[in-house]
Amino acid sequence: MKIVGKIILGTLWFALLTLLTQVGGLVWLLSLLLAKSLTVKFRFKFSNALVFIILYAITAILVVPPLARKFGRVPLPVFSNPYLKPENFFFAAFNRHYVRPELRRALEEIAGQIQGRYPGSVIWYLDANFPFIDGYPLEPHFSHKDGKKVDIAFYWNDTKTGEPTRGVPSPFGYGVCAEPLPGEYDYAADCENKGFWYISLDKTLAEPFFNKANYEFDKEKTRELARLLAEHPAVGKILIQPHLEKRLGLERYDKFRQQGCQAARHDDHFHVQL
Repeated sequence: MKIVGKIILGTLWFALLTLLTQVGGLVWLLSLLLAKSLTVKFRFKFSNALVFIILYAITAILVVPPLARKFGRVPLPVFSNPYLKPENFFFAAFNRHYVRPELRRALEEIAGQIQGRYPGSVIWYLDANFPFIDGYPLEPHFSHKDGKKVDIAFYWNDTKTGEPTRGVPSPFGYGVCAEPLPGEYDYAADCENKGFWYISLDKTLAEPFFNKANYEFDKEKTRELARLLAEHPAVGKILIQPHLEKRLGLERYDKFRQQGCQAARHDDHFHVQL
């Protein structure tokens, strides 16, 4: 019975690592074999967890990037570009920051442009794509599976100081919404009334971790980011909630779309694609 339990737990752990990182499950299996081999060779019990962490880090840093290029994908900057960064390090650590080279170039160009307008500003990216295989899903997203998509965070200010926040006041980057103001169309509520209760799941999960009253949506800078994204020739489509498209004055651009009720709401980030 104990063996069966270990097999079930091992299978679940393998599935979870694969779901979150694409390569983590395979690295975990290799780390078990390596830890056992090292224990036999050196007559010292090597920790499976420690071996996994070291092997995973080596794989993510040295092995995955060159292999990803064969699939037409490159990692977004993690430390190399001070104006284009992951909103949370786990997006990079979990291999969720791979895109087509042309999308990386576009984001780097736009990051330089917004830096020129608002010195010190950073484009904070969220989920992009996994490094390998077109069609391989990046959960929980529907379409992040071809290297052509990336989510970009909005800009927020601290209400007490008026200073820009570092990224988004959410532990996982999503769920801090620039919600509809009185008189604006509440698309998310309309979807919920139609039975799509999960459209605001990110918001529900994030709310316990921050006080919304401490943060103010930076309308001006977010509008400028939206404009630069829409005017870049490499960008083909941007998803945004209807009330923000109108509030930010973006109706004249034909690249903005709404995501439909089946997907998560998009008044906490831009979904950008080639």
